[in-house]
Amino acid sequence: MVSFEELKTSYRWTAEDEENLRSLSHLVPSWVEEFLESIRKDEHDERCFQSIREWLIATFSGPHDERYVRKIHNMLQEHLKAGCTLHHLQVLLSSVREFLLDKLTAQLGYSHQRDSLFRSVEKTLDLSLSIMLLSQKEEVPRHRRLLLDNIQRGLWILDLFIVISLFIVGVFLISWISYEFLLVLLGRLPLEKGGLSILGSILILYAISELLAHEVKHVKSGIISLKVFVGVALAALIRKVLIVSLTPEKMYELLSLAGVIVSLGLVYWLIHRVEEKV
Repeated sequence: MVSFEELKTSYRWTAEDEENLRSLSHLVPSWVEEFLESIRKDEHDERCFQSIREWLIATFSGPHDERYVRKIHNMLQEHLKAGCTLHHLQVLLSSVREFLLDKLTAQLGYSHQRDSLFRSVEKTLDLSLSIMLLSQKEEVPRHRRLLLDNIQRGLWILDLFIVISLFIVGVFLISWISYEFLLVLLGRLPLEKGGLSILGSILILYAISELLAHEVKHVKSGIISLKVFVGVALAALIRKVLIVSLTPEKMYELLSLAGVIVSLGLVYWLIHRVEEKV
């Protein structure tokens, strides 16, 4: 983890900032209670109140050292135990920032002194947020991070295997379609049956192409769309219908397949509508 001194250097923390905050320390206790009262409707855990109180008082009274870091860490832990998230804490810091700006403006007006004090306040709030983010990252045990990293590597290998497999299947299908064309041209396959067979193979090739494009998109962005899989099922069923349609005595099977296609078409449309709204 980055040391607190390194963080202070990155935020250009100076002795003037320490002095600016210390000059307000006699006003802070009453300000803290007023601020806590203003957020009481949002905060329900008394331990959270106590940790916020200790952090704010330490922010202005100092010293800004490792003990200050521990107070921030304790506040983070209490909020996490209460079911809060880092987003909640960011909102809290924003509320503190706005509250202190109003107080400084009421105390000093729109003056150079107010601006100087508030710059120091902003620095320490940004420091606090950085410490929270780094502490949260450190909360994940090393062995768990290692496990997650290995799982991600395994998923990447699986994605690569799927992409290569789909590409190879696509090449085989192109070869098969070319072979069917040759059979039709040589007269070894009836035109009607050959045309429907070629059309069915092209549908499957289209489905493979969609799956391949979706897998590439998934690797890039991690997004998965159920619509693609429903589309592949539709293509396979339409191919089946084309084949069954050559056999008149399979009328009941054909009607069953038509019903399934209508159902899948409705599912495809519903998924498309939902994904458009998201």
